[in-house]
Amino acid sequence: MECKYCKNTFTNKTSLNTHQKTAKYCLKARGDVIETKYTCHGCTKQFSRKYEYQRHLNICKADPVVEEYKLQMHSITNANNQFKNQLDAKDIRIEELEQTVQEQKKTIKDLQDKLENIAIKAVSRPTTTKNTQINYIQQLIPVTQAHLLESVNNLTIDHIIKGPEGYAEYALEYPLKDRLVCSDYSRRKVKFKDKDGKVITDPEMNVLASKFFESIKEKNKELIKKYASEAQERLGDDNVMDTVVKLFDYKSAVEKGSEGEKTDFHHDFVRQMCSQTIKE
Repeated sequence: MECKYCKNTFTNKTSLNTHQKTAKYCLKARGDVIETKYTCHGCTKQFSRKYEYQRHLNICKADPVVEEYKLQMHSITNANNQFKNQLDAKDIRIEELEQTVQEQKKTIKDLQDKLENIAIKAVSRPTTTKNTQINYIQQLIPVTQAHLLESVNNLTIDHIIKGPEGYAEYALEYPLKDRLVCSDYSRRKVKFKDKDGKVITDPEMNVLASKFFESIKEKNKELIKKYASEAQERLGDDNVMDTVVKLFDYKSAVEKGSEGEKTDFHHDFVRQMCSQTIKE
């Protein structure tokens, strides 16, 4: 089957349709505008499809800071692997120890959630009434995209290093101060007013968290890359290396959150937000 635009031939209609939808030279041949959604900040190359953009990031050599970081991380990783091999030779079961640690961390986190929920309810029930909650909601200041963006310059690397707790601290101190309330902690349900003053009920902050992460995404990336660049000479320090790795994890989590993806980072952030704004 022949493409009527570029004259290439294909064995079946499915291949022809895919070609006409995705082949840039074919789109260009028929005068269609190729929408650019993703730009590599290293080499400025542009992509219209996300998977092509992500594949490019893995091979792009244009960002010297990231490449140098990757090389040093590779060297450090090799050294760590050699050390682990030496430990294995002494019959130390590293994997089992690591698994035990992860299980203990999960248990501690679950207990913290339960204790926090119990403590918050114990404090709030005797003094908070339904009318009080309604009055508080009515006094909320509307959340606008403009205000979210205006507050971005207040985000610091100190907020980011603290992880979900630090992002929540920034949110409640600047862009979302007096602009949301947690009405049901067990369901992580928050309420806020949109730009028109309408009260929005938002379980798990699905709507508001996405708007928040989108507003800080670029500033967040800028601060993390700056910290990583300044820390290059100290990457041999285990504490510095661990911090840099966590920061790049947070960068990825914020980008995923801006697209509405709910990760463990998202849940931890929402928990922090709800624990500090609960009104039952």
